[in-house]
Order: sequence, then structure tokens, then C-alpha cells
Amino acid sequence: MTTVSERFTRTALLGVRFWDRVTGRPVADGLELIETSSGIEATYGPHGVFAFHDLPGFRATAYGAGDDSFWASPPNRGGFTFRVRDRERRFLSFTFDADVPARGLFAEDCGMAPSPPDIVGVVPLFSAPSRVTAGGLARATADLWDVEADRPAAWAVLEVSTGGVHAFRGVADEQGRVIVLFAYPEPPLHTASPPPPPGSRALTNQTWPVTVGVRYAPAAMSPPSPDPASGEPPDLCAVLTQTEATVLAADSPVTPLGSQLLAFGTDLRLRTPGHSELHVLPA
Repeated sequence: MTTVSERFTRTALLGVRFWDRVTGRPVADGLELIETSSGIEATYGPHGVFAFHDLPGFRATAYGAGDDSFWASPPNRGGFTFRVRDRERRFLSFTFDADVPARGLFAEDCGMAPSPPDIVGVVPLFSAPSRVTAGGLARATADLWDVEADRPAAWAVLEVSTGGVHAFRGVADEQGRVIVLFAYPEPPLHTASPPPPPGSRALTNQTWPVTVGVRYAPAAMSPPSPDPASGEPPDLCAVLTQTEATVLAADSPVTPLGSQLLAFGTDLRLRTPGHSELHVLPA
């Protein structure tokens, strides 16, 4: 007969799943998630879920039962800051705060409607300008320039929308470089019989008007954004919740940029006329 003298249970203090909204899939391979004060790195397992089973001062909580009574009153609670980095340079690095222990998967949308809007319960990833993708996606790119500070608009958020549909978002890196990847809008529908109406075009010749916006308020970011030269990533929610800036068609007099034209199979390179960058007046 076997006698069990002690029984131990482990409860994950935090579980996180990162989501690539371009492919509609979770991402785990190549990512590194650490707690910033201790350097403890999360492990990941099935379904791309990263988990922390040990954090400073939380040993008793980590060995909790994980039942309803445990979650009603865990041994202790606390907040930590975490940093995610992509070793393969497909996605931008950022930090985020989370209270532990957290029951179920941690989710962070920073109080904003996710893009696309039907994906919830995850932490989003944003494409780095160096990301290489398969064909078939629309690409809007820009070098964002802060005309007030006369420097790259680091960590600005570029929003692109077509036909009044929700905005697709991209985040600029420390040099103001940004890419937004999204599916092309559906072309106008028509049937083969009767023949297509005059003026209709093949998909390869389709164009769509695009509305462009930028969220950029560096002076109001909380926590403040790091010095771009430091190599430190910004806080995710501080970036995403920036207020709307003015995208410029001309600096003087200040003239907002109007809609742009997206053509199938051609990158939409956004710029202020007469400049190589897209000029932005901070909020």
C-alpha cells in the first residue's frame, strides 16, 4: 500500500496568449516574455499560452489549491510589469502591467475596441517594419515625423480604414517607421450575366479610398515613453491610448491630409507631399 504524506498543487500566477491579428493566430515561437524586476522568464505550452509559476514573494500563492476558495482570497495579490520581445524581429517589443494571480488567461485591450473587433481575450502583437509576409495582403507604410519636435514620431499609432470599416492599426518603432497589414476590401460585386456594367474593373485594377489617422501624444503618455535611443520598449496601453493627432498634407499653413488611394498589389506609401515622411502634429 502506498501512503501519501503530502500533496502539492501548483497554480499558474499568470497566463498570457499573444495574438497576431494579421494572420488571426496565436504566436509563441520566437517570443520571450519576462517579468522585468526579476528577469524570470515565462514558459509556454500547448495552444501558445505563456505561464508564470513563480514570481518574487508569491511562493505561497503559486502553491495554492487553485479552487474557488483560493481565488476568492489568494494568499497575496500584487502588480508586476512584463516585457515581450520577438527574437525573430517580426513584432515590436512592449511592456504591460498585470495583477497576479490572474484567473484564466490575461487579456489586455487597453479599453479600446480591438482590431478586428471579433478577437478578444488576448494580448495583441504589432508588426515590426522589418516583418516579411506572404502575398495577398494590403500594406500601408510610412515614416512618421513629429513636426513639433522635429524628430521621428516614435511609438505613434497609424490607423487605416477603408469604406468606413473599423480601423486597422500599426505602431511605429523608435525611428517612426510603421507598417499596417490588412486584407484588401471586397471588390464591387456583379454577376456574369448580364455582363459587368461599364466601368467595372478586374481585381488587379481595383482601387479603394483609404482614411488615415494617427494617435500621437508623447507628452501625455503615462507611463512616459522611453528615450528612443535607450532600446527600451514602451508600455502597450500608454501607446494605444494616445489621443488623435493631425496628419498633415502641408505644414504651413497646417492642412490635414485627405483620403488616400489604395491600389491592389501595390504598397500604399504614405507621405506628406513634398517630403519623404508623413508629417504629424502631436495632439
